[in-house]
Amino acid sequence: MRFRTEDSRLRRLEAALAEGTISSTDENGEVVRLTGSGLQLGFELLRIADEAGETAFDLRPSDLPDDMRREAALWSRAEVREEHGTAAKAVQELCRAITQNDGER
Repeated sequence: MRFRTEDSRLRRLEAALAEGTISSTDENGEVVRLTGSGLQLGFELLRIADEAGETAFDLRPSDLPDDMRREAALWSRAEVREEHGTAAKAVQELCRAITQNDGER
């Protein structure tokens, strides 16, 4: 029987908990796990842009409700990898563009 240290058990537990999630960081630098591909957020951003007569890449953080602004910020900092799929990458790119749009129109 193989002896497992507390460190190795914690690493295995963290890996099991993180399975199927995407790591990000909140505004305080704390690790946050995102679930799903972000498509729901992406569609909501497209809807807001459409209602404003803009493209989604032209949205600014101030155009979004607080909860959506926080979620977009999390997705902009997410550690999206190839195995997460193209949808997650597209949502991340959109969220990065939005969070970097902070000037006036």
